[in-house]
Amino acid sequence: MASAADYHRILERQLRRLGLSPDKSPDTSQWSKLLDVVSTSYRESDTDRYMLERSIEISSEEMRAMHEVLKRQACRDALTGLLNRSALSDLLTGALAHRRDGKLAVLFVDLDNFKLVNDTLGHSAGDELLMDAAQRICGAVGEHHIVSRLGGDEFVVICVDVNDIDTVMGIARRIAADLEQPFRGNTQEIMVSASIGIAFAGAGDTTDDLLRRADMAMYEAKTGARSQFVIFDDDMQQRVAGRLATEHALRNAVSNEELVLHYQPIVALTDRRLLGTEALLRWERPGHGLLIPDAFIPIAEETRLIQTIDAWVIETACRQAVAWDHLEATMAVNLSARDLQQPDTADKISDVLRDTGLAARRLIMEITESTLVSDDATVAANLARLHALGIQLAIDDFGTGYSSFASLRQLPAQTLKIDRSFISRLGDDDATTAIVGAIINMGHALGLGIVAEGVERAVQAQLLHALGCDAAQGHLFAHPQPAAALERYLPATTIRPAARRPRASRR
Repeated sequence: MASAADYHRILERQLRRLGLSPDKSPDTSQWSKLLDVVSTSYRESDTDRYMLERSIEISSEEMRAMHEVLKRQACRDALTGLLNRSALSDLLTGALAHRRDGKLAVLFVDLDNFKLVNDTLGHSAGDELLMDAAQRICGAVGEHHIVSRLGGDEFVVICVDVNDIDTVMGIARRIAADLEQPFRGNTQEIMVSASIGIAFAGAGDTTDDLLRRADMAMYEAKTGARSQFVIFDDDMQQRVAGRLATEHALRNAVSNEELVLHYQPIVALTDRRLLGTEALLRWERPGHGLLIPDAFIPIAEETRLIQTIDAWVIETACRQAVAWDHLEATMAVNLSARDLQQPDTADKISDVLRDTGLAARRLIMEITESTLVSDDATVAANLARLHALGIQLAIDDFGTGYSSFASLRQLPAQTLKIDRSFISRLGDDDATTAIVGAIINMGHALGLGIVAEGVERAVQAQLLHALGCDAAQGHLFAHPQPAAALERYLPATTIRPAARRPRASRR
């Protein structure tokens, strides 16, 4: 009877003749185990050479079948069924090597609001959206071109043998248009969009070159309007290098004391009494001047620096509020969705209140409207804990997200802040005035105080007062300023110091 070692040698030799070998297997770590499993069942009945050769032949066919299954699994994305990163690299390398007269292009597709969906609706909703998005992209591209999922919310399309740039741009437009249509979630419609980067293959380009350029173009698309595409050009390299430099500088901004807070007053519309201030983050970046959050917060969120920055903002704002005890005003601070997803966020804020000595009732945590649609238990627990501590909650940028007044009843919020996009048009058209009036009335019916953001003109303040809005902030009253500058500025304005503590919540 042949030994196990003999059988292994003969079986592996036969497999190599069939074109199968460890170096060609998609999962080489399993090669020896497969040999053992397949060979053992036949070796036990091996009584003569004929039977040995016959069992080897059968084993080889089983090994080939197993090999094909492994190969299919190794090149497909488990969630969407699309080609994965490894298969994409192989196919793109082959396409570059064998392309003919036609152009070859790569489209890098990134879902703009996917992180928000994951943060607010949970990962299961995110997975459903990714599967639906994959189907839409395939439908927009057609069978002639190749679609793959690179990972996360990133997809790559290889357009082969395209005749001109317009053809590729047409494909990009179809993808963007299809992804812009509402996705149907379990409880509501979800709106996302896509940013698309396009790179065309040139002489001598490698797979890595082409993917990197398409990726750069995609990030360029993200800096503009949503649902747009950008074709790579040589100037992008310099812009991307600048972005990397910003990321590096931002990592040192906290320790170098380059981050600062500016404060904007929130005033009562009845008598312009100071009710509180909102802490607004700025970055005094050497050589670049004073940067507003839009210039660096997206990078902070992508690199997960945002939690370190947010912790610094909360502590600094609370210490300033204590220094302004004589004003008896509240301090409003923005709290990100990522913060609310951390189970210890409320406890950390409680520690800050204890360490600084700030009374909980004087701290307002502002959360974005998108947080209202979250079914994340951790978010709900943090909000309940903050409310139990006596911290006030305000819904920021109301009117820009997916929430409803019914969802407001589920949260322990005290204040609703109307987004500046409505206030900027107030007085210019009747429809906006009607919408703002409806928000104020319904907010009051739910027991919420109403604050208008971005008030810049006297007519806006007058209309808001007539509509019953409680308070406002904006350049009409004061620009965001450093603490010392605001202290000098307030006495020279019509803003009155708080004569008593801010009014208790309606709830």
